[in-house]
Amino acid sequence: MASQRSDKSGLSVERTQVSDQIVLVVSGRMDAENAAQFEKECNACIAEGHTSLVADLSGLAYVSSMGLRSFLAAAKTLQGLGGSLRLCCLKGLVRQVFEITGLMQVFTVYETVESAVLEAKP
Repeated sequence: MASQRSDKSGLSVERTQVSDQIVLVVSGRMDAENAAQFEKECNACIAEGHTSLVADLSGLAYVSSMGLRSFLAAAKTLQGLGGSLRLCCLKGLVRQVFEITGLMQVFTVYETVESAVLEAKP
């Protein structure tokens, strides 16, 4: 089960499944024009009954404040349902933005997709 949504502004959100976890592979540039695309994909997963999501940010080259807001909004929604949004594979500029804004302490961040998926196991 893999779906991909991308738009002309350069953001791609691809849904894959690893073990029993939904992984959203986010790549490109996340800004005010397209940040809502990530939230929409998260909401689609939630509507299907998934409350634990992993966001693989290895391909994300840029994130704006609106992008950060989308991550926070999705995490808050999932937390309200007893679930979580786990981030993994942050690197370069995106990692720096998360560090500078203090969001590394807000989110549970993993080095690899595998470690984020394993953490979700009961």
